[in-house]
Amino acid sequence: MRFRGMAVLVLVVGFALNGCSAMQERRWSYCALGGGLLGAAIGGGAAGALVNEYEAGNGGSDEETAAAAAGAAVGGALVGTLLGHVICDPQKEAPPLPVAPPPPAPLPKKISLSADTNFDFDSAKLRPLGEQRVEGLVESLKKNPSVRVLVEGHTDSIGTEKYNQRLSERRANSVRDYMVSLGIDASRITTRGYGEAKPIESNDTAEGRATNRRVDIMTP
Repeated sequence: MRFRGMAVLVLVVGFALNGCSAMQERRWSYCALGGGLLGAAIGGGAAGALVNEYEAGNGGSDEETAAAAAGAAVGGALVGTLLGHVICDPQKEAPPLPVAPPPPAPLPKKISLSADTNFDFDSAKLRPLGEQRVEGLVESLKKNPSVRVLVEGHTDSIGTEKYNQRLSERRANSVRDYMVSLGIDASRITTRGYGEAKPIESNDTAEGRATNRRVDIMTP
């Protein structure tokens, strides 16, 4: 019967539309519902009229008319739903583009800790202010896990060379130990003590000696 062929064609078209990209780009909404209702009404009415006109000369029986109308209504509803969806249902909002995390802040090339400000007098013990300076560097090191650091201790020329050498080493090691206690692997830290061998100011003045008493923390 002709209405069966028409129903098959409607279903084929419907499935083809369902797989197209336009379907996937829209949200299901009222247009699809309205199109389905309208398609069902048009399809059912058209099928009944066709059966009456073309079946066996005198028109189709009541059963054939009802079956044709039901089948065409289903097909019309499917096509109407899909067309309504494709034509005027709202488009899906594009997902936001992934935001790349910001790169880690560059590490300072050198941090110089004044011994007078950041260590107890004639001692390798870090003061709270010195600990805060080291903590700030540690946070940056955690964000840059491949970076290694060099910690150098220095003194002025007051006292014996041997004593100053030892004090510079103890201060450098104290900084390293505090960094390790905050989670930095010891293998990333190299320490050296230079005693009074590398002054950056003259040891002839109090100001110069104060500048030379320091611990330098350096990154590549």
